[in-house]
Amino acid sequence: MTKPKPDVHRDGDWHRSVHVWIIVGDDRILVQQRALTKENNPGLWDVSCAGHIAAGERAIDAAIRETSEELGIEIAEEELRHVTTIREPCVLNAGTYIDNEFHEIFVVHRDIDLAKLRLQSGEVDDVRLVTRAELRNLALVPHAEEYALLFGDGS
Repeated sequence: MTKPKPDVHRDGDWHRSVHVWIIVGDDRILVQQRALTKENNPGLWDVSCAGHIAAGERAIDAAIRETSEELGIEIAEEELRHVTTIREPCVLNAGTYIDNEFHEIFVVHRDIDLAKLRLQSGEVDDVRLVTRAELRNLALVPHAEEYALLFGDGS
């Protein structure tokens, strides 16, 4: 069964999404600042790119699509490494936005020229490359289990 995205979040249906972490050669991480117009977590810093998996779409294809749409980066399937799947329930906006997701986590290692990125209007307001230490100090979308994997230390 397919259902419009607003209805999925209204009803709290479990659904799948992709999270792509882009790590550059010097071990810095590309993060994006969510657009201030986003319904959930506006203005917070988040994974390199993320998005819903469409009905019938493979997770890896969604990762490739979202990276192209949000950042203008074309990646190949063989560049992506699937790390794990995380189950994350979340209720936002006084209970009106229920985001129950299975995050398919991918990592890609490649060098990025920030000046060449094409940020998707209405989705991404800014990007930056940060160290893991700098990432800890940003106002982040809460993904505790995912960050623990990234840092490898349970934080």
